[in-house]
Order: sequence, then C-alpha cells, then structure tokens
Amino acid sequence: MMKKKIIAAISALCVAGAVYAPAGNAANAEPVQSELTAETAASQERIYCIASVSKMYSSLAIMQLVDEGKVELDAPVTKYLPDFRMNDERYKDITVRMLMNHTSGIPLGLCINHSLYEDVDGFVHDNVFDMASKQRLRSDPGEYACYNNMGFTLMEHIVENVSGMSYTDYVRNNIASKIGAEHTGTAWSLYSGELGESRVSLYRGSLPIEYPYVMASGSGGIYATASDVANFGSAFFTGNDILLSDNAKAQMSTRWNDDKKYESYGLGWDFVEQVKYEKENIKVMGKGGDVPYMNSCLLVAPDEQISTAVLTAGNGSSQYAGLMASALLDVALEERGKAVSDLTPPEPKITDVIPDNYKKYEGLYCIGDSGTGICRITFDDSAMYKEVLGTDNSSPEIYRYTEEGGFVKVNDSGRMTSDREIVYFEEKDGGIYIRTDMFTVYPGLGNTSDSMYTGEKMDENPVSPDVQQSWDELSQTAFVIYNEKQTSQQYETPFYRVVTDKAFPGYILAKNRDITKAEKMSDEDHAGFFTSIPSSKNNNLFDIEITRQTYADGISAVSFDLSDGTRCRSADSLPVFTADVAEISLHSGEAVWYRIGKDMSGKSIVAERPDNSAVFVYNKFRELLYSTHIKDALNTIDLPPDGYIAFIGETGDSVKIFK
Repeated sequence: MMKKKIIAAISALCVAGAVYAPAGNAANAEPVQSELTAETAASQERIYCIASVSKMYSSLAIMQLVDEGKVELDAPVTKYLPDFRMNDERYKDITVRMLMNHTSGIPLGLCINHSLYEDVDGFVHDNVFDMASKQRLRSDPGEYACYNNMGFTLMEHIVENVSGMSYTDYVRNNIASKIGAEHTGTAWSLYSGELGESRVSLYRGSLPIEYPYVMASGSGGIYATASDVANFGSAFFTGNDILLSDNAKAQMSTRWNDDKKYESYGLGWDFVEQVKYEKENIKVMGKGGDVPYMNSCLLVAPDEQISTAVLTAGNGSSQYAGLMASALLDVALEERGKAVSDLTPPEPKITDVIPDNYKKYEGLYCIGDSGTGICRITFDDSAMYKEVLGTDNSSPEIYRYTEEGGFVKVNDSGRMTSDREIVYFEEKDGGIYIRTDMFTVYPGLGNTSDSMYTGEKMDENPVSPDVQQSWDELSQTAFVIYNEKQTSQQYETPFYRVVTDKAFPGYILAKNRDITKAEKMSDEDHAGFFTSIPSSKNNNLFDIEITRQTYADGISAVSFDLSDGTRCRSADSLPVFTADVAEISLHSGEAVWYRIGKDMSGKSIVAERPDNSAVFVYNKFRELLYSTHIKDALNTIDLPPDGYIAFIGETGDSVKIFK
C-alpha cells in the first residue's frame, strides 16, 4: 500500500527518486539500486539542480581536508581566507565549524546574479569577499544557529585555497569520480557540456523555459541525478570510508546544541535527529533544498545503510520532497524488519481562563514565517489574537490557552484543526520571544513536527516626524530591480515596496512577491535589520539605504539599495513607453525600464534584439507576462494596459522596436 502511495505521488509530481540500500551490511559494498528506485519515464536519470543539498558536498569536501590534517574545524576562517573581513570586528571569531553549522552570525544569504538562465558567471564567486566586507553580524559568532548560504560560499573558497584546485575540479576529482557519480558536477561542468544533454525539462506554467544555473556552487550549485545523490548519501554510512573517516562523519552528525528548543543542525545537515525515527532508535540525518523550479531532499540512515534522494521539477518544495524521501526510507526500513509509523498530533487541553500575567506579552512582534513580518498580539479573558499588520487582510488568528502553558491555534468555530500550531512565550536574555511547535498533516504523504523560535517582541523606535514622513512618502510607490544581469531569474519578481503603518511607527516592511522583511528606521535614508530571533526564522537579513542616482536615461531619481547588492529604481521615475520609441540603447549593469503609455496599451510590438539581451513585460499587478527566457518566445510582444516593460543587455547594443 505504501509503495503504491509513493509511486502515485511520484507520478503526479514528476519526481525522480532513488534509494541506495546495499544488500546486507557490507560497509564498502558496490553501489546497488534497490527495487524501490522509482523514476518516471520523463525524468529517468535526468540531471537536476539539487539546490541546498549541495551544502553536503561542500561540507564533505571540508571534512576530507580535516581528515587530511589541512583544515581545523575550530580555527578562524581568516586562517584559510585572509581576504575575508566584515564591517564588524566580531568576524574574527568566526570558525570553519560555525560556517558549517549555521552559527556564524552572518546575516546575508545570497547576493545578486546568483541564478542565471543559460549562463554561467563568476560574479558571485569573485565578489563574495567584497559583499561580506560591507555586512554587520546578526549575533555573536556561535550564539545560535540560523540558516545561512553565504557561509557555504565561503567554504567553497576554503576548499579552493587549501586544495589548490577549482571547486568544480575538487568535486569531480575527490567526490564524484570516487563513487562513480558520472552525472554530478557544478554549473560550470554542466554548462560546458561535460554532463551531456540530460538536464530535466523545466516549465513556467505550461511554457518551457531556459535552464537556470546557480552560481553559488558551495551553497546550492551542485547538479546530479537522483541515483547519484542517493549514492553520495552512502558515503555517510557507518563503516564506509571511501570518502570520509567515521570520526568525520560522527562530527557531522552531531547536533550543534543539545537544547531541543533549537534546530538540530549538524555540520551541513539540516537535522541530525528526527522524532519519528528517534522513537524507533533509528538515527536519520537529512538535508533539503529549494531553488526556483527545482527542489530536493537527501535522507541517510547511516547504521541501517539506507540513503534516499528525491529531486523534483516544477512548483514543489523541499518539504514535499522530504515527505516522499521519508516514505521511501520507511519502505526500505520495513523491508529490513524495522517498521516506522507516523507521528500522532499533540492533543493539548484547552482551558477557558488565561492567567493575568500574560497581559505583559501584548504588543508588536517581528515574526519569521514565510518572510519576516510584524504582528500585534492581544488577549481577552479566553483567547489570544495574532493580527498580521501591513497587509490588506487584517482578520486576526485565534489561539486558546492550554493547560500545558501554550496557546493552540483554532478555527473560527473554536476547534483545533488537524494541523497543530502551539505558541509559547519565553523571556530570555532581556527579550521576549515566541516559540512555536508546529505539527502539519500532508494527506496521503505523512506529517511533520517542528519546534523553533519564530518571533520577537519589538521595542518602540521613536523617530522624528521628518524621518517618519520620508519613509511614508516612499511607501506610495513601487521600486524595480535594475542592476542584475539580463539572464538573472530575479527579473521574474523584480518589484519591491516599502510599507509603513501607523500601527508600527519607526519601522518599515520591505516587500516583494517572495519576501517580507521588517526594518528599523534610523534616519531618512537608512533602515536596518534588528531582530535576534534565535532560529532560522531570522535568516537572509539586509540593511537598506536610500540614495539618489542619475540613470542612463538622464533622469535623477531615488534608488532603493539593499545590502545584498540589489538596486531598485522608483517606478514613478520611469519614462513612458510611447509609440515614438523606435530604438533602445542598452547599458551593462542597468536595466532600461518603461511604464507602458496609454497610446501603447493593448497594442503589440516586435523587438529585434541582440543575443546577450532580454525583454520582460509585466501587467499592472506587477505579474510577469512575457519573458525572452521562455523557450522559442515570440518576437511579437503584447503590451498590457498600465503595465511595465524592461530591456536588459550590454553597453553598445540596442533593441529596435517595430509597431
């Protein structure tokens, strides 16, 4: 029954899944694919970007160098990267181990130009030190774990500096070739044709798109087949010394902190303990990954010598890939006589009376959910209310007090749903934090159970009326990214907004379609991150600076600049695309944006453009309608009313427009 469920799910989602499970327990057995390997005809042995599962490759590479005595985990990063520095003297305390277990305190994840269509570019690799030098830390190094991509990009450089070879060559020579992983490499080896024409096909909606390449190889840029990834997972089996010593693997599979309130990161691993398997005395480590259009998960049971990998293409998530990998692992374990059952949801006992002392927890909180937003917490005699601010939907969520001292979320009728979200308030280090236990049911696939800190009570931030007014005025317009390459995926969601609200004076929300970040105003031109939520809900932070630029079209206007390198131009300052526009000069590093004028609304144009260029069209809701990164995109482009059009390319080139 379970096998049928897995196969049905795989078929429905176009997933490639593989299980590596040698017969018996031979530590150095030749690779044997279990009968559970399941791949659709469309995805059979296709190459995917394995996203953040790539972190296990850079982590393994570092540990190989540790085994060889060339790297010390607790040595400062500066020992191996003398060019590494930050705008915060505490950076000198960051160790190699802290990069690997996400405790470095580095706030920034990825910089611009990190994901490119049919293009490879050394910008991310070559500029990581410059980008780091402008950053301040979110916390003391080692204080708490918070997911961070930049640390693994720095690890990529450590591997190169210590080994004397490029990261691509290191992965090929010291990892892939040693385990017979012929279809494993980085964007550079895939793009150059070394891995053949076996890339999985990708679609935006029903339209085929060009293949995107992740430039941050150490954090998310490994490409492989599902069987290669499952085979790679066998390198972590107990007794398998093909790639690593048992001592190195033991260090990698040890929690960074024994406190169960924190995430169970190991070195590279997202988790090295999982309740579902712990209750059966089975150790399982796991790593998931997400990039646009591709998602992945690797699970390894080292003592049982089972490795499962699931790679997906489409609008999935590593959460779903992980559920499917877990289902495959369960079947393999059952065949070994070790049945594992799903967790049961917690059943907290609701009480009608909330103790008076909870009133002190009322106020504004920075919350780290899908992004980082701001909510208001209030109480009445029988319930807690959580109202997300800065959105058009102000209907509060309702929570009831439990005998266990938490607040469980209920629906409008006051009943707990099949999912369980239970929040607790904790006072620590002078602050007030929200910790959330989340039990989520995925019908037909299983369930998940997580616990982490998700919110922090905000202090008042009094600013002058002039400062508040300055940011309020910025909230009246949209901003558009203008400094990414023409091949960048960021042009699919290039619009940013500043949101201010009387409910949270002195703060702003910086929003685009993918993220929401709370920032504290410091003056008319600067706002910055401020949170200290001790979990991965506090990741990918940036500071904001408002500057004034004179653009290539001669217009002087505001630029909304993020510390990850993103530069955005006020949409109000964009020139109007009218019927008399016949040729557009392109500029390297600066997209040419237009608002679509009334005389061109609903009409069509033909754009004759050079090879190294791109055109994007968006409707008035700032949704992408047209992209030249759609395969075989038509030259005839329909222009929506009140929309936007962007032309990106290189200095000296131009786009000719025909009506």
